[in-house]
Amino acid sequence: MNSQTEHIEKMKAKLDLLDAKIDQYKAKENEAQAEAKIEYQNKIDDLKNERYEAKEWLTKVSDASEDAWDSLKDGFQDAYEKMKRAIS
Repeated sequence: MNSQTEHIEKMKAKLDLLDAKIDQYKAKENEAQAEAKIEYQNKIDDLKNERYEAKEWLTKVSDASEDAWDSLKDGFQDAYEKMKRAIS
């Protein structure tokens, strides 16, 4: 498995974790009182934004040639790290 493929698989796994975290916050939001609902909705919105950015990078990297991968690698890694922080 090449580096590009490995990074794509890692990002897909993190996207799945991010989706699970969003679902977790949605469940908590449904059970929460009005003030807490706003807090959970803000967290959900932040996670969705992080997911959108990560998905955009994943699409670029998935469609990139080996040569283009080298130039995209740093941006992809930054998006991956942001997503990891959002999940923790």
